[in-house]
Amino acid sequence: MVELQCESKSAALKVAEAGLAYCHENFEFVQQDGTSSSFAKAMKAKNKEKFGTGKISGTKEQTTTRLEVPYKGSVLYGDKLIAQVNAWVSYGTIEKSAGDAIINCVKNDEWLDLSDKYFVLLGAGSAMGPFLVLLALGANIVAVDLDRPGIWKRLISLARDSPGTITFPIKGGKSIGDFKGDDDELFAACGCNLFTETPLTKDWLLGLYPKEEFVVGSYAYLDGALHVQVSLAMDAICKELSEKRGATLAYLCTPTDAHLVPAECNKAALREYNRMTFGKLFELIWQTISMGKFLVRNAPDGVNGFNYVDGIAVAQGPNYALAKRIQHWRAIVAREAGCTVSSNIAPSTSTVSVTSNRTFAWAYEGMPYFRPYEIFAPETSKAVMLALLTNDIRNKESVANPDVALSNPNELFKWNSFHGGVWRSAYTVSTIGEVSVFIYFSKTAIPYLGGLLGIMAALYTRK
Repeated sequence: MVELQCESKSAALKVAEAGLAYCHENFEFVQQDGTSSSFAKAMKAKNKEKFGTGKISGTKEQTTTRLEVPYKGSVLYGDKLIAQVNAWVSYGTIEKSAGDAIINCVKNDEWLDLSDKYFVLLGAGSAMGPFLVLLALGANIVAVDLDRPGIWKRLISLARDSPGTITFPIKGGKSIGDFKGDDDELFAACGCNLFTETPLTKDWLLGLYPKEEFVVGSYAYLDGALHVQVSLAMDAICKELSEKRGATLAYLCTPTDAHLVPAECNKAALREYNRMTFGKLFELIWQTISMGKFLVRNAPDGVNGFNYVDGIAVAQGPNYALAKRIQHWRAIVAREAGCTVSSNIAPSTSTVSVTSNRTFAWAYEGMPYFRPYEIFAPETSKAVMLALLTNDIRNKESVANPDVALSNPNELFKWNSFHGGVWRSAYTVSTIGEVSVFIYFSKTAIPYLGGLLGIMAALYTRK
């Protein structure tokens, strides 16, 4: 599909528009009375019900606007953060454009005073969402998440103890005053279900703070087919807010996808593939015994003058691929229509939802063997991705700005990539998983092997 989109700017947009139209017309929306219609028709219908609005301002004063990135037990900022960013760029873990964007935020710390910005977080409590980082920087958050009391107890409590604000939907058109200080009753009435209340959520957001410019982030994640459904629900809301309010859209792209990349990425991957090291024999053995299925070269030929990377991870399945593709389609369509779109590649991250899959967890432990891979902790990923988002909304020269010319709309995802090594590794990400698991267990076994050899040596000496 990416190859087809490389034929021309027109082809890229036609593919995106057709894909979105198909999803909206062919997915069904089931009403509360059990009747159903196309999702597109449901989103256009008038709704009698509506959400009320709650707003809570934090009690803390904002003490700093500097960019801070937690990393391996330390909090990096200033010159130390710049040094680490340059080290990532030099090693190939991130692209120089991403490094430059992060350093822009270090050098322009006034950008990080986000008290003038309104961020709509679809999936506010998501493991990869920027909720906590935004609060710390004084942002105004419009939180959309499931109607579960535990979620809202956490989100509202965090907001109260911050310099930011939180605005949220309340069932039945109620306001905070209706709860007379009863937090438990308030928490039980907050939230909305993106699956069953998509049209109501859209209506609420369209009428909220009409004079403010929204930055709408799609952060909700679910496993399997639910990921496609929640992505489509978020897309419907993004469509309305971008078309009717000119909202900025924000996405976290995955490196395990097909992307256009700078030519230097393919050259770096080839250099890595041809690099002669002691481990090359180990890799050649795996390539041989797998009959070429493992450790496949990661530098395909370009198409129509564009270089790309095949980062698709087959193990993640077709639902994941479609869910992320929906976001790509909306991103380029909205940008073409004149909206600012921040859609940067986030690195592979050791979130609970990923590492709960033991195979992925084991593979993550072994992947750093393959230069320049690095798996990041959630707090690191969230901080650097917030920096890239901030650069996109503050820096007029960012590719997120629709006035910045692109040869093809899919080049939006080519720049500011914090891919974690996927684009510059010798091998495609889909063919290193099994080997990474083997490496993990081999490293795990070394202490036991050493102990066994020690015992054998002791017994031999005793004889």
